[in-house]
Formats: sequence, C-alpha cells, structure tokens
Amino acid sequence: MTSLLLLPILIAAMPQADAPIESRHPEAIELYHCDFSQDFDLNYDEWPDQWTRRGGVGYPRYLDIKVSEEDAAVGERSLKIALDGGAAAIYSPPIEAREIFSYVLEARMRTEGLTYDKAFLSITFFNAQEEPIETFYSEQFRETGGWIKLRVGPVAPSSSDVAMVVIGLHVEPSGKIDEDLTGAAFFDDIWFARLPKMMLATPDNNHVFSDPSKIEIVCEITGIVERDPRIVFELVDVGRQSLAKMESRLNGRVVARKSNLASELFGKQAQTTVNWDVGYAGKMQWKPPISQFGFYEVHATMIGSTGLMHRRVISVAVVPDELPPTSGEFGWSLRDAETPLDMTNMGNLLTKVGVNWVKFPVWYGENEKERANEVARFAERLKKNHIEMIALIDKPPADIRYLFGESENLLVASIFAEPILWRPYLEPVMTRLSLKVRYWQLGSDEDVSFVGYRNLIEKLSQIHAELKKSGQDIRLGVPWRWMAETPAARKLPWDFLAYSIIPQNGDVNEVIPLTKDELASYLDRSAGAAQRFVTIYPLARSKYTTNERARDLLEKMLAAKIHHAEAVFIPRPFDREYGLMNEDGSPSELLLPWRTTSQMVSGATYLGELELPHDSNNHVFTRNGATTMVIWNDRPGVETLYLGDNVEVVDLWGRRVTPAQEEHRQVIEVGPIPIFVVGMSESVAKMRMSCQFDPNVLSSNFGIPQRLKLSMKNEFPQGLSGVIRIVGPDVWEITPDVTPFKLSLGGEYVNMLSILLRNDASSGYQRVRMDCEIEADKTYKFSIYRRILIGSGMLSVEASSRLDKATGDLIVEAELLKQDDEFATFDCMLFAPGRKRMQLRVTNMSRGRKLITYRIPQGSDLIGANLLLQIREIGGVRIFNHRVVAEY
Repeated sequence: MTSLLLLPILIAAMPQADAPIESRHPEAIELYHCDFSQDFDLNYDEWPDQWTRRGGVGYPRYLDIKVSEEDAAVGERSLKIALDGGAAAIYSPPIEAREIFSYVLEARMRTEGLTYDKAFLSITFFNAQEEPIETFYSEQFRETGGWIKLRVGPVAPSSSDVAMVVIGLHVEPSGKIDEDLTGAAFFDDIWFARLPKMMLATPDNNHVFSDPSKIEIVCEITGIVERDPRIVFELVDVGRQSLAKMESRLNGRVVARKSNLASELFGKQAQTTVNWDVGYAGKMQWKPPISQFGFYEVHATMIGSTGLMHRRVISVAVVPDELPPTSGEFGWSLRDAETPLDMTNMGNLLTKVGVNWVKFPVWYGENEKERANEVARFAERLKKNHIEMIALIDKPPADIRYLFGESENLLVASIFAEPILWRPYLEPVMTRLSLKVRYWQLGSDEDVSFVGYRNLIEKLSQIHAELKKSGQDIRLGVPWRWMAETPAARKLPWDFLAYSIIPQNGDVNEVIPLTKDELASYLDRSAGAAQRFVTIYPLARSKYTTNERARDLLEKMLAAKIHHAEAVFIPRPFDREYGLMNEDGSPSELLLPWRTTSQMVSGATYLGELELPHDSNNHVFTRNGATTMVIWNDRPGVETLYLGDNVEVVDLWGRRVTPAQEEHRQVIEVGPIPIFVVGMSESVAKMRMSCQFDPNVLSSNFGIPQRLKLSMKNEFPQGLSGVIRIVGPDVWEITPDVTPFKLSLGGEYVNMLSILLRNDASSGYQRVRMDCEIEADKTYKFSIYRRILIGSGMLSVEASSRLDKATGDLIVEAELLKQDDEFATFDCMLFAPGRKRMQLRVTNMSRGRKLITYRIPQGSDLIGANLLLQIREIGGVRIFNHRVVAEY
C-alpha cells in the first residue's frame, strides 16, 4: 500500500464553527469516540488499537508515543507524544464517510515545554482507492496553558468520491530551522461526528459582481433526517445590519444508499454505524435584494422540529464595472497559482479587484503542454487588462523534483545552486513566456534563503546571465528581509527586491505585521538603485475588528504609496486570517477596502495634505485631472469647506453618497474609518497647498507689530483675479486684512502682513483663515486654513475645568509641558471675569510636566465663561497665554 502520509494532499480551509465549542456540536450523530481508556488498548501495549503512526524523513521512530496515565482530560488516560527532535503524527483507523454529509472533529489537547513545535489536529478524506482527497486542519498551538478543546469543522468534502476519513494528531516544528528536543503534547477525548451537509454557492462560483441583479444564492442540503425543515435566508451588510429575509420549507427527497462502498481500507476494518448513509436532500435558491455597491453576507439557517440544525454563510461583493488603472502599485501574490479558483474565474476576479501586479508560479513540466498554454493565455489576458505578471520560479515540477534533493521544503537558493540542473528544464518556460512576462522572481515571498548567501552577487549574476539567454528583457528579483542588510555592488545583478517580514526561522505563522510607520521608515532607508516590491500583511482577523483591520490596511497601502514603493503585494490573498478572500474563493471583509483604495490612488500623484478646519487626517492624490482625498478623524465630526462642484463621498466598501451642502461648501462627515472624497477641484486643492506664511512663527511679544510674508501660487490653467480676506483670532490686528490681486498663468501672489497681538492673545498654535474669491473659468469661493505658532513652542499647556458639586468651587487644572532643558521660574496667573486674579509660582522647572491647580470659590456662575491663564517667565521675556472654558 502507498503510504497515505506521502501522497499530495489538498490543504483546505477550516470553516467557522457554528456552535459553541464548550459542548458537543448540536444535531451531530457520533461516528467515532476514543478516550484512550483500556477499551482502546485491549492488548495492553500502551498503544491505541487500530491507530498508526507516520514514519519517514522528519518523523523519527524513536519518539516516545504511548497511552499514558500521567494526565487526562477525561477518564484516567490520554495519548502522550514526548519530543526529542523531529515531528510526530498518528492516525486513527478509517471511518466510513460520504459526500452527502458534513463532519466535525473535537478533541482535548495539552502541551508542555514546546518552544519551536506546534500541536494540532487534522481530518483527511480518502476515496475507495485509498487516495487522499483533501485535508482540514485545526488551529495550531505551542502553549495551551492546560487542557483546551479543539474543533475542526463542520467541514464538507468537496469530492463525490469520498469513502473514508482518518483523524490525525500532530506535533511538528513550526519553522524550517529549529525543533524541540524536549517537551510533550497530550491528546484526549477524540470525538468525530456526522452532520447534515449544507452548501451555499452561486451558480457559476462567482462571488464578485458588477450587476447585483445577477446574484443568486443556491442552498443545497443533503444528509438531513427531516424531509421539510425550514430554511431562512438573511442578507447582512458589512456592519452586520440585516437588510432582508426570506423563509421557506425544503421539500426534501430521499437520498439513495450507496451499495458498493469499500468495507475495508488500509488493512483496517472501517468504523461504521447502522444506517450511516440514510437521509434526505433538497435545494433552494434566493436572489437577495441588493441595490448598491458593497460587501454582503447571506446567512442560511436550517431549523427542524428540534430547533437549529445547521447554519452557513456565503459572502459576495458588488463593485463598479471598471478596469484597474492603466498603471499602479498594488498587486496579489498567488503563491498557489490559481487555487482555489480555475484559471478563467481567477482571471475574471483579478480584473475586478484593483490589482496591477500579480505574482504567479510558472514552472511547469516538460510534458505539461496544456498547462503551458494556460499560463501563456493567462499572462496575455492580464496584460490586456493592465495587469503586469511577475513569474515566480520556485517549485520544480514533480517529475524533476528528485534532482534537487530529498528535503520536503526545497529552498530556492539550493534549487538554483547549479545551472546544469535547472536550466534545461526552465529554458522552455522562459522561451515561451519571455515576450509576455518581463519580471521574474526567484522564489516565493516567503523564501528568503538568498539572505546571507555566500558570494551572493556572483551567484545571482550567474543566474541572471543564464536567464537572459532565453530573453533579453529579463528583470530579475529575489525575496529579501527588511531587517537584513542589502549587499552593495557597482552593478547589481537584480532589478528588484521583494521585501517581506518573514522571521529568520521562516515560520509565516509568527509574522508580526508591520505598522504603517515601520513600513514608511523601511522604505525611506532602502531607497536606492533597485526597485522595492513590498508585502503588507493585514491585521489578524481573529484579533481585530473589521473597522480596525480596514483602516490599518488603508494606512499601510497609503504609506507604501507615499514613500515610493514600486509595487505593493498582499502575500496571501486567499487566507481568511491575513488575506482579502476566504479559502473557498469568496470575498472577506477586507477585499473592498483594498479594491477601493487601489482604484482611488493607483498610478496617482501624491499632492500632500490639506489643513482642515477640524484637523482631520488626510492625503490628496491626483490622476489624469481627477483629484481624490482620503480623510479620517479619531473623533467623529464634520469638515465644512468647498472642495469642488461634483463632489461625492465613497466609503471603504465602495458605497457612494453626495454630501450635504452648506451654501457653496460641502459638509463632510468624518470619523475613525477613512472615506474618500472624489470629484475635487485639482486647481483649488493645489492652490490651498501652495499658500504659505514665512515665517510661520510669531514671538510672544504682545502689543508690538510683527511682519509675515503670505504667498500663494496660481494653480489654475489660466490667469485669474480675485480678493483674499485674512481672518485671525479676535485679539489679532492684521494689516492689510483684505487684498485684491491679479495673477497670470503660473503667477505668484505675495503680500507682507503686519500682525499685532493684544496682551490677552493666546499662545501656542493659532488658526488663521484666508477666504478667497477668484474669477477664473468661473467664480470660486473657498477658504484656506493655516496655523501660526505664537511663542517658541518650548512651553505648552493642557487645561481643563470642572465644578466641585460638593463645595460649589470651580476647579481649574493646568498641566505645563516644558520641552527644553534650561531651568526657568514662571508666575502662573488665572484671570476670571469679575474675580480677583489668582497666582501660583512654578520654580526651577526644566524639561517635563508640572500640574498646577486653582480653586475658585462659588464658581458656578462662571460656567461657560472664558478664563485666561497667563504664564510669565521670571527674569525672561516669554509670556504664554492660554484660554480655558469653564465647564461642569
């Protein structure tokens, strides 16, 4: 018999469980249960009867695996795997299975002393020919902190050839370098059960639509014990708001028995149950009433006479029918080729989701003629849709795999060590694709084996020269780690480096995603001759909310764009935890934030930031005359200003609204979740950004006129005339405050201002508004906002007030922040209307913070009044004014 452990297995995703894990899965029919009691060790050999262990490379036989009374989750015994290097896996006897059902595996597990290894469960489905069809894995754990319960499923085999299933218990090193020499894992209470199979799908397996009227959800149910359960469909948006429901009864049909099932596999009698394949089946369709762009889920719930029987969820996205920009920075790395879609559906998807780059493995075998044609056609189709393919060459075809050694995890640096081995087999691929593909990457993004390679420059120069024999325009790249030093050479043998944050041990599960600031810093430091192709990982789905993940993804995309990354990749797009899609090819919540951001800023020029009335964060981009601003604020509020004549607001999920108007100005509602403002006037945005004060600092010499230069450039495509009115705080005197002007095309407005600050003028940053009325191709009215620093900025104050209801006193607290190292003494005076001045002294203050507190007796009548806090430096000239409003 061919070992089931050495056959290729399709690794499938673990669907989300639809029942609490604390108890057994409801409505399940038990098929197998093992608690490692004496009933499972009838020959007293400390090994569970009918179970087998994996051997071979990496799975040493000397590891001690046995039934032990040392610890147990239930009963008195459990299975213990003691580690001493290498990995371990043991498998249950085969259990009869059938495609009309879904299945769930539950088990208890405990680990101790694991540093590099992780423990987990698996269930593998086999056909009657003893061939594995697909495998589902549980979450992996290094440290459990005691006994925990794991669940795999419910999962449903995708093949109709399913005959048997085998349970696996695993302990394996999580990286490619280190493994545990001590430690142990315990398993107990292995429970496997059958459930009805409930599948949701679209007729053509498409999950991203441009026409919502074409969305139809098909619910297919098999293996139920009731003929007519209720089926409830519900449409939910990204905010978990229910939008529509539909309910009907399923008119089930009897499912025929299978008469020719194999009764014995792997030399073991299969575990069976009476009437194990009896059940009903049926199908229902629903067209959800979707009317606008966005991300949606359709929930299907099956309710029988005993209550909830099953629940499934399918996601869909509705996007505008538009191609990606003709050029851009954003892409996907498809390390598993077209999986989980076929080539046609993958091509259809890529043209809809805002990518201009795709990494794709291209190394096919000498006899794979049809595969060669498919890859060539795929590359041509991508190119027609403005998507550049980067050919990944990392996995040798199966028929020549033996040439490169016996290691299970081949590293690209070892594959390309000897041209005599790889060149004859790669040359036909290069020749076939060299006219369609310019970029070639040695190894997947997660293979950084060239980092630290001895004689790297010479080796890559040799590889590059060999590759160029098949095509002159070969742009070569290799994966690289951000934290590794980049070798320097007069002539680099690579054209791009594919930067990632893979740890030194190569374990992707230990990746800690870079923040936007870290990414920006790395990009600034790595600027040089080679292009930077960077990977960005979204935040983990299991640890953060959808809104947190969406904002983080946008900020990383913008950081990469603004700091000049040539290409930006999602390394695992079909990954529920860190990707944009689910493993079944349906969209996750992050697909549309990715797509919306990419469509808005790909190939655009970054203009900068606008200073807005309420200080919202923003970035402005322009592309082919279309100007877009992304904007957000940690505090919900509104920004009211004129941005253009045809302004729309687009949220991260692609939903569009026209903002409210206040006279000629737009009222933009802002909050923590970024939005895009489209249809802005490029000329107005650029003119706002060109406006500058020189200097933008005034001294705190109150009562003495000071001079500033105000300048602004004509960014309109023609000459213009207009009037500018300058509005500062009420306690400022600005001369002149109104000025007419005329500017030629590209001309610059310059005016010298005299500003006098009254003695009660506030210090710190103060906002100035310039109201402009301009005659160009039409009349434009807009305001420009700037902040001017009053004082040196070395002293700042944060103040608050509250009413002590017990005494009626008004308490004012002020925290002084000093940012220089010189010692100074300050008189701090508080002026309240109708009250006597209150004075406190702060002596010998250096860098740091100091809290001062005032108590105004019977201060309730001051609520709502403006109080002035004036801080004077003793023996110096600095005066700092700060206003605080008296509040309850």
